[in-house]
Amino acid sequence: MDDLLILRGPAASSAGAIAFVAADDPADRLLWWEPAPDPHPVGAVSYRALLRLGAEGVAAPFLYTVEQDAAPEHEAELNAWYAEEHLPRLGAVPGVLSARRFAAVRASTTPRYLAAYRLAARAVFESPAWIEARETPWTLRARSFFRNARRTMRRMEGSAA
Repeated sequence: MDDLLILRGPAASSAGAIAFVAADDPADRLLWWEPAPDPHPVGAVSYRALLRLGAEGVAAPFLYTVEQDAAPEHEAELNAWYAEEHLPRLGAVPGVLSARRFAAVRASTTPRYLAAYRLAARAVFESPAWIEARETPWTLRARSFFRNARRTMRRMEGSAA
């Protein structure tokens, strides 16, 4: 069984999914199943967990995601940075309920990697603790490895912005 399933856009069946919309574009809808149901809805993308920090299965009003690819020669260092520094530092910020990193099951999926942070409030993302946690020399180097990067702040559908 896959660890995460994501379906973008409207879906005929969303049973068991948490629906999130982009904070700046409510039409940008994402359905999130963790763990992934079987069978998978048509068009959904499957992921396997690389690292999980924080509370399991907690509902959070905000979800910040970072999706990216990396050139093969930088993948090992990017993965080490996420596992050893970045995810643990951001996961320890007050108001971060969980921090997760996933890789797409299908190698052809792009972007291949997904980091997800469940936040108690949108303000956590702009807090001094968050900013301090993400500003390190290794972070500056690792960000140069990002390809096809997408960063999106989402709110749980139906929650106040």
